[in-house]
Amino acid sequence: MFVRNCCLLVLLLCWLPGCQNDLPSPSPIVSTTPLASPEPPPEVDVVIVGAGLSGLTTAYELKKAGLTYRILEMEPRVGGRVRTGTYPDQAQAEVGLAEFWSGNPAVELAQELQVPLEKVEPGLSSFVVDGTTYPFTTYETNQEFIKSALKDDYPAYQGWDQRMAQLIHTLEEGHPGPELLKLKDISFYDWLEEQPGLTPLARGMVRAVMEPEIGTDIRRISALDGIAEWHLFVGDGAVPWHCVGGNQKLPEALARAVGLENITLNAQATNVLDHEAGVEVRAVDTSNFQNYSFKAKYCVLTMPLYRLFEVQFEPRLSEQVYEAVHSQGWGAYFTAHCILKKEAEKYWTVDGVNFLPLLHGGPLGVIYPGHDPVGDDKIMVNLLVTGAAAEQYNSRTRSFDDVQKMIEEGMEESFPGITPMIERWTFYRYHPRAIASWPVKRSRFDELSELMRKPHGRLYFAGDFTEGTHSDGAMKSAYRVSRLIKERAADRSDQK
Repeated sequence: MFVRNCCLLVLLLCWLPGCQNDLPSPSPIVSTTPLASPEPPPEVDVVIVGAGLSGLTTAYELKKAGLTYRILEMEPRVGGRVRTGTYPDQAQAEVGLAEFWSGNPAVELAQELQVPLEKVEPGLSSFVVDGTTYPFTTYETNQEFIKSALKDDYPAYQGWDQRMAQLIHTLEEGHPGPELLKLKDISFYDWLEEQPGLTPLARGMVRAVMEPEIGTDIRRISALDGIAEWHLFVGDGAVPWHCVGGNQKLPEALARAVGLENITLNAQATNVLDHEAGVEVRAVDTSNFQNYSFKAKYCVLTMPLYRLFEVQFEPRLSEQVYEAVHSQGWGAYFTAHCILKKEAEKYWTVDGVNFLPLLHGGPLGVIYPGHDPVGDDKIMVNLLVTGAAAEQYNSRTRSFDDVQKMIEEGMEESFPGITPMIERWTFYRYHPRAIASWPVKRSRFDELSELMRKPHGRLYFAGDFTEGTHSDGAMKSAYRVSRLIKERAADRSDQK
C-alpha cells in the first residue's frame, strides 16, 4: 500500500454534526493500513487522480461494471470542494460547495446512497442592487418575487428570460448554430447591455444572481457561457438542496460505497506515463515524501486543470491541451464563518421572516445562514465571498486581521451598528483558481473544450473544469469517462 511507514491511515471522513441538536456524538471512520509490504501495489484497471465528487463518482460507476480502481488524493481528506466546517459548540456551515441544484445528478446519487437531503432556501435569493435590498420573504415562486422587485420593469425582463429559455434549450440539445456560437466573442455584461428593454435594475439583478455562481465579474465571461449558466434561474428556476448534517455527507457516503481500502490519501501525483502496455502513475506521499508507483490500464485525471502543470507527462500532452488550459478563465472564492449575538438577526429579518441568503456582493459576497451554536443567544452566518474581493482576501500579502477589518467595515456600512454584535470569525482561503469559467473567445462548447472531453491515449480528463462550472459538471464528467472506459474495456482488441 501507499503509506508503508504508517501503522494507520486515518481517513478523515469524520461524522459531521447534523442539523438537530440531539444527534449522536461524532464518530470518526478509521481505515487501517498494513505495515510496509515488500509487494508493490497491485495493478488495477483504472487509477483515478482526485477524490472529489468526480473521482469518487467515477469509481462508483466503475465498481458497478466490475472494474478495479485505485483513487489517489493529495489532501488528507476526500470531497474536493465539498467541505463542511463544524465547531465545538455545534455551530456548522459549509466551507465549500453550498448547494446541489435540482437537475444535478448528485441529487439522485444522494438519494441512491440514502443521504438525507433538505431544501434550505428558495431557488432565487434576496439581492442587493445599488445599495437597495430586495428581500425574498413570503413569495411562493421566483417569478412572483422578481415581479415584486422589478415592478414596471418586469414585462421586459420576462421577455428576456423567455428568450434565454429558448437559447438554453438549444444548447442542451447539443446543436448550437453559428449565430449562437458567435456569442462567445462578446462578454456577458456587454451582451446584457444590448438586450432590448432590459432595464438597469433588471440587469443589476441578473448580475447579482450570476456572479456568485461563476465566482467572477460577468465582464470576464463570454455571453455564451453566461447563457449556459442561466439554466439554474430561467423560468421558475432550479431547487437548491443541502445534505442534512453537511454536504460533506455525500462524498463520505461515496467513499464508503467505493471502499475505503481503495482510496489513498496524501498521495500527490507527480508523473503520468502513458505507454502501449498501460499507464503508470507515480505519486509522492506528502506525509513522508516517499515515492511510489501505481500501474493500470487507464488513468482518469479529475484535478482542476491548472494542476496539470504540477504533473509531468510522458509523452508530453498535446499543445492543444495546454492551449485549452492556458486560455480558460477562473473564479475565486473565500469563506468567512461569523458568530454573532442573536439580536443581529434584525438586519436580515422583515415582518418576522428571515430573508437569508442575501446576494450582497462586494466585500461580503453571499450571506448564508449557518447552523447556530447550541443555546439561544448566538447565531452563525456564512459569507461566501467571490470575485475581486475573494482574490484580495486569498492573497497571502494580507493577514487575516486585515481581512477581518475589511469585512467588518463592509458589514458596518451595510448594517450600521452590527460590529459590536460580532463574537468571532473563522476564515478559509481557497486556491485563487477555485472554479472554472470560460472567458470571451472561449466557451464550454468550443473545440478546445470538446478536446478535453475526449480520450488522450489511455488518459481521460474529468472534473467540473471539463464540463461546467458547478458540481453537476463534475458528475457529468464522471459519467462520461466511466462510460468511455467501460466501452473500451469491453473491446477485447484493446486488451491485447
